[in-house]
Amino acid sequence: MKRIYLLLSLLLCQLLCMSQVSTSQNYISARTYTSADRSGCREQVIYYDGLGRPSQTVDRSITPDKKDIVSLQEYDDQGRKLRTWLPAKSTGNGSYMNISSLKSGASSLASGDSRPYVQTTYEASPLNRPIAEHGASEAWAEHPVSYRYVTRNPQSFPNFSSWVSYGDLLGVCTTDEDGNQAYDFKDGLGRTILAGHIDGSEPYFTHYEYDSRDDLVGVYPPSVPYPKPGEPEGASNRQSSYSYRYDFLHRYIYKKLPERDAIYYIYDRGSHQVFSQDGEQRARGEWSFSLSDEFSRPVVTGTCHNSYFYEDLQLSEINVKARRDDTGTAFHGYIPENITLTTPVVYTVNYYDDYSFIGKHGVPTSLNYTTPPSGYGTRYTESSKGLLTGTVTARVDATRVTGYDYAAFYYDERGRIIQSRTTNHLGGTEVEYVTYNFIGDPLKRQHVHTATGKATQTEVCTYEYDHAGRLSKSKHKLNTNGEVTLIENTYDDLGRIKSCKRHGMSALTTSYTYNIRSWLKSQSTGTLFNQTLYYNELYGGNTPCYNGNISAMSWKASDDTGLHGYRFRYDGLSRLTSADYLWNGISSTNYSTSYTYNKQSNITSLRRNGRTGASSYGLIDNLTFTLDGNKLMRTDDAATATAYNGGFEFKDAVKQADEYAYDKNGNMTKDLNKNITDIQYNCLNLPSKVTFKDGSTITYTYALNGTKLRTVHKIGNTTTTTDYCGNVVYENGVQKFLLTDAGYITLSDKKYHYYLQDHQGNNRVIVDQTGQKEEVNHYYPFGGTFASADGNVQAYKYNGKELDTKKGLNWYDYGARQYDPALGRFTAVDPLTEKYYEMSPYTYCGNNPIKYIDPTGADMVIWYGDENGKQRYFMFNGINAAQAPQNSFVKDVITAYNYNVANGGGENMQAIATDKKMRIGVIETGYDNVYLPNANAIRFNPTAGLKLDDGNILSPATGLEHEAAHAVNNKKGVDSKIDNKYGTTEERSVIKGAELKTAKANGELPANHPGRKSHADGQWVVTRSVISNKEFSTKSSEELRKKIKEFRNSYTPEP
Repeated sequence: MKRIYLLLSLLLCQLLCMSQVSTSQNYISARTYTSADRSGCREQVIYYDGLGRPSQTVDRSITPDKKDIVSLQEYDDQGRKLRTWLPAKSTGNGSYMNISSLKSGASSLASGDSRPYVQTTYEASPLNRPIAEHGASEAWAEHPVSYRYVTRNPQSFPNFSSWVSYGDLLGVCTTDEDGNQAYDFKDGLGRTILAGHIDGSEPYFTHYEYDSRDDLVGVYPPSVPYPKPGEPEGASNRQSSYSYRYDFLHRYIYKKLPERDAIYYIYDRGSHQVFSQDGEQRARGEWSFSLSDEFSRPVVTGTCHNSYFYEDLQLSEINVKARRDDTGTAFHGYIPENITLTTPVVYTVNYYDDYSFIGKHGVPTSLNYTTPPSGYGTRYTESSKGLLTGTVTARVDATRVTGYDYAAFYYDERGRIIQSRTTNHLGGTEVEYVTYNFIGDPLKRQHVHTATGKATQTEVCTYEYDHAGRLSKSKHKLNTNGEVTLIENTYDDLGRIKSCKRHGMSALTTSYTYNIRSWLKSQSTGTLFNQTLYYNELYGGNTPCYNGNISAMSWKASDDTGLHGYRFRYDGLSRLTSADYLWNGISSTNYSTSYTYNKQSNITSLRRNGRTGASSYGLIDNLTFTLDGNKLMRTDDAATATAYNGGFEFKDAVKQADEYAYDKNGNMTKDLNKNITDIQYNCLNLPSKVTFKDGSTITYTYALNGTKLRTVHKIGNTTTTTDYCGNVVYENGVQKFLLTDAGYITLSDKKYHYYLQDHQGNNRVIVDQTGQKEEVNHYYPFGGTFASADGNVQAYKYNGKELDTKKGLNWYDYGARQYDPALGRFTAVDPLTEKYYEMSPYTYCGNNPIKYIDPTGADMVIWYGDENGKQRYFMFNGINAAQAPQNSFVKDVITAYNYNVANGGGENMQAIATDKKMRIGVIETGYDNVYLPNANAIRFNPTAGLKLDDGNILSPATGLEHEAAHAVNNKKGVDSKIDNKYGTTEERSVIKGAELKTAKANGELPANHPGRKSHADGQWVVTRSVISNKEFSTKSSEELRKKIKEFRNSYTPEP
């Protein structure tokens, strides 16, 4: 009888998640269960027409009132996509929606717009190439994106030399909604040879050069002419170009980036990148080393002084690795094998599989697992094989390692971190306990901060989600104080943030509206801060923009007596050329700015108006920049007025040829206009010491993962020390702030303070927990603050970044680099400069700071909001893993990314994470991996590896790179033909290219392995972790394959 009751209970639970799919239609239903008893799920139903094409996609019960969202795909009589409709709302509980009702509903949800669809037009040829794409909305009917297909001889392009012969090039000219033209020319092998834009009649083309083995050997940005035969690589006109050299296995061994000396690379027999050396290291006779274990997992990094030359291939026949051995004290429990390192200095160490490292090699026993407080996840004691269990991270200043921080990570049975214990540089620890819901969203997190001789700070964060998995509440409790609701979110029918309430106060509630393209249109927080963005709408004499650029904006903060605004103008490359200030919608020159650029997108001149007196305004900056390549060498200011009351402006302190200097890695080492005589950098190319003319200094201590730990300002006879321990900030040994998801807490009085931010995450108004205004900031386009800003109670301002104004430094700390808003450029080369060949490595946000942000100084992304209710998903850019939410799937994707890239693979994942033009989603699945071009997303199973017919296993991480390659190819429009073995030629290129390279880099295939023999080579297996190529168990693999077979879509899965 008990068994009968149990069966009935299970049946009832499944009925609770039952949809009313239309069985008269062809469909595939995919459910993600949100509870272990299957009583809740999220379901998507895809209906197919009689030819097997997706026709309707239904997200069941996804809206706040649990109604369906349905989208329609229409095709023309040739079977090509014709109209992609915006979603409609339905009460069908997963059922197929009547077409006329769907179209009417789409119009209704789009505020009655008569064109709630994207329509594609094709050329009249068998090639079926699109020639126009009209965006949704009546307003875009006359503003399509158009495509023109051309054939050109490369000799007809400027700077393209007559001695280069590629034959005729096949090109695509893409004209955006505002008439801006972009070209992409390929040769007969499908390689990009020329790419760029036309601004008016002026071409901005980047040239690409390949060798006879099809390797990219040179990239020449718009300002660099194609080299002449025999021209030395060190020629002055090539300092701003890119150059690569490769070994016999196509691995780059030499890389020359703009404004930097070359970087050398050395590999072992297993294709592990063991050594690298930049220009500064070469001057010191130093190499960076990276050692992997027998599973090709990176375990030890640091520097040494071995004597190598990158072209000699000394290690090409040696398998270099590090073996776990407690006698290896010099390497924190590892012993290098097959290599001897000269005077090594260890920077980082990774431990895997177990916790035997605790209590040895300086790792304190305080990292041992402890029973968590009630309500938190508990450790899975059976096994931690394949998981990262601990780390050692060095702390560095300008010249040396000053100490190490240690960490241990503990996991539940599903591989999610439920406890982490990390030492800090103040002699204490950062301990976190986490518990999750069934699908891996964090429900509760406790963070305990301790430091020697300081008060313990214990914070508890609680998270609530709606039925669609959207964050609805974030609560916070500090020590024994009462719990506070930091933010409370509501969403509209399309899942966009509708309102965000802070501290439970209606007066601190921000409401959001959007246009038909889901671009943020306005936000309003009572009388505290209001903003309106204009794209194609008229305001203040603007020129409407249809391509996504913001043509005008208005805002009002707190006690403002009128409405501030800007009218923006752009060139053909979407670079900001002017920002005309508006007051109550009427032109005013009070805070207007204008900019000019060279072909490499360096700012060459800048005019900035500002406040010059209590009630007067005028030209405060009239700057002309002198450049050497991309390096700024001199700035001249022709303005005679100065900013009122010491306000923001450029200070022209000297007049000489070289006012700035740089090291061999392109880092600025001198800025005489700020009276800075020397800037030293650490091994991460982060500033470690800034010295001023009068002897004042600013010194920095960093962890080797790039986290800033300490800043010491010695200004005259005054010393100020700021320490950063997790989210606790100290000043001169006193605990000052604890940063929260919505602002910060002042620890002296335990009061909460909140950031009211604009569309870019710029902190506009700071309020306390009673709603009282404490600070108001108004910003110039590139981040400088108006002289009329009110209050200065905290340092986090533009983009939410910390601004250091002491001693006139005026730098924003972007993590990877420092940014100078007076100049509109960074002080160091972009670490991801190869993702933006056409731009200067010092450029900020492609010179479109109105639309884009640079959250770390290493990437450009469109702002879609943050965890405070302004961001609905995590935008990973390759180096912001520390900001990732506590979600196991997010962690798996980041782990896969880091693993692939660290080993020398993962190029396509890098492209997706770092290219501002490429936005691909990654969606969790319990089935097989596949790239879904219609959804612009990768469906990824972080436990699904691929076991080849020869017995080798490819990790899920390699599988993700495989799908990323499909996504990149799709975005590039790579042609594909039928291939008997691999299905398509594009599939063959992915398997033989990205998949094979990454699998070898990860040590999953031997160096001489030819790759999969066909697309059908291999079967799915469950691996021990996302980076493991070891099968978890035969039984679990069989169960996975059975699930996949049952779920098999109408298309062939793409492992």
